[in-house]
Amino acid sequence: MLAVVVVSLLAVAVQAVLWERFRQPLWYDELWRPHFVAEPPGTFWSELSVANTPSAIGSMGLLRVCGDVFGWHAWALRLPSAVPLVALAAGTWLLARRLTGRTAAFTAALTVTLGGTVVDLASQVKPYTLDATCALAVVMLWMRAASTTRALLWSRFAVGVLALFSLPAVFLIVPLTVVDVARPLPGPYGWAGRRTAARPAARRAFRPTVRAAVRAALCDAPAAVIAGLHAALFVLHQSGQRASTFWDDHFLAGRGLPDGIRFIADQLAATAAGAPPGIDRYDPNLVHPLTDSSDPAVIVLGCAVAITFLAGVVTLARRPDGRVLLVATGGAELMVLAASAGRYWPFGAVRTNVFLVPLLTVVAAAGAAALARTARVAWAGAGVAGRPGDGPSGGDPAGGRAAGGRAAGWRRTAAGLLAAVTAVTVLAAAAVPAAAVSALHPLWEERGDRRPIDLMVDATVTARRLHRPGDLVVVGGRLARAGWLYGMEVSQDGASDDRTPGQDAAGQSTAGQDAPAANTAGQGPTRQDAPGQERPGGPGADVVTGPVGPRVPRSSTVFLTAIGDGGVGRALTRRAPGPEGRVLLFVLAYDRRGTGHALDEARAVGWCPAWTHDFELTGTLRVLTPCGHRADNAG
Repeated sequence: MLAVVVVSLLAVAVQAVLWERFRQPLWYDELWRPHFVAEPPGTFWSELSVANTPSAIGSMGLLRVCGDVFGWHAWALRLPSAVPLVALAAGTWLLARRLTGRTAAFTAALTVTLGGTVVDLASQVKPYTLDATCALAVVMLWMRAASTTRALLWSRFAVGVLALFSLPAVFLIVPLTVVDVARPLPGPYGWAGRRTAARPAARRAFRPTVRAAVRAALCDAPAAVIAGLHAALFVLHQSGQRASTFWDDHFLAGRGLPDGIRFIADQLAATAAGAPPGIDRYDPNLVHPLTDSSDPAVIVLGCAVAITFLAGVVTLARRPDGRVLLVATGGAELMVLAASAGRYWPFGAVRTNVFLVPLLTVVAAAGAAALARTARVAWAGAGVAGRPGDGPSGGDPAGGRAAGGRAAGWRRTAAGLLAAVTAVTVLAAAAVPAAAVSALHPLWEERGDRRPIDLMVDATVTARRLHRPGDLVVVGGRLARAGWLYGMEVSQDGASDDRTPGQDAAGQSTAGQDAPAANTAGQGPTRQDAPGQERPGGPGADVVTGPVGPRVPRSSTVFLTAIGDGGVGRALTRRAPGPEGRVLLFVLAYDRRGTGHALDEARAVGWCPAWTHDFELTGTLRVLTPCGHRADNAG
């Protein structure tokens, strides 16, 4: 119990130290999730069909509860990721302690809990720490010895409920159910069930029967049915990512046999070389262990983890609860590989597979402990001398002593080599926790750093200050819609900087002048420039003054998935504002290359840029007013 408290407090402490990380604005990879979660019932289902990646209904519900209870602030929305890190620490210890010694269990818990990449994920609006915690709970519930059928059914029902909160839980449940049904094990209630005195010989015979298989299927049905229905009815509706190319490097789909074998081998090697094993090693927006920058270190750690993992497989296969963990881990890897063949789920050491990290770590820790015991025994054996008469000469005492001495020497040498090799492997594996913790250094150094598209809320706040009735908002960029809608319709965070410097159409700073048509309490601008007139530049910074106006409705907003392909011109032709209106054009940073063409399209239909502000790493907001000839006609 003391160890559980210690690792849990460590999880709390590391997040408290990095609290600044939790207060940073939401960035692109986080923005879209609260947008879909906050959608009203009337549009929730249709919006969900274009989600970037699928989410479990339970994790979305937790996010919605945090937003409704604590407010739609960045720190509040990160709670469903931060809190599970504490449970993950405790769960890793409990599972590892059940299967191995205290030292190995504590090391496994520290490796997972203080792994910098894991802590980084816990500080973002992403479900991966929750997934890892649920994976531990699924495995431990499946190991649980049930005294009655009713208790077993309730245990499986609890597993099914966990699948509602963690999408990848289905990857664990399916192989565990298949093995239960295909090969009923001794004991009346599954893998860890207790033997009874009745028919002991038949139970030990380990002969599957149709009746036993049906019974196992019925007992596991609550978990399998709940997880299956959730995946079929809710998750598959969110399969838009199949058309994206983002995960192509981690999909088995489209590969021939030689390339497929090479792909699997590469991904398994990358999984073994992670610290902790299985952690993401590809996402450039996550911190990674310092050892990842050294190829020799990666190779040494990968080989050590592979050896300890294989030793863990051999060790755990000898016990029923260990086999549960092995089936869950290996079966999940196979399920993920199959899903990647259909472009449903990426395979390998990527962030979506963090749910496997604590399971892989526990297996490797159990193997390291077993190897350490082997090394001690081998080392002790290396110092044991042969006894007289042990050799093949038998009746010849002198010859027996000589032959026995040679044999004993060979045994001592072999035992010494075994002990040395095993000790080196264990020591190399012992470096994995240090490598995992090393990722906390860059996380600390970057705790206040900017991330891509993290000023979207600032952009929407500025747009609300500028917008007035009759204006049209045009938002361009393939990935802009969800983040803009979250900032405009949901977020309760203010702009990170209320001063918004801008430039006029000539590229000059709008010196100490009023912002273009700044909104004052929704009653119109404090000042309006002449239509089509470009304001002169000057010293100082322009400040968008006045309170933040009302949220701009979707009916006044046009979303374009591409910039520079004629979309801006078509939008302004179809929905041009009236004579007193203007256009607020926002272009996402990823799509800026098409800005020049988009502005040419706008000029062609009579709209010219009058004011510009660049939101670093996020995008550019422009105010377009009628060009000179358009203004004259409107006069």
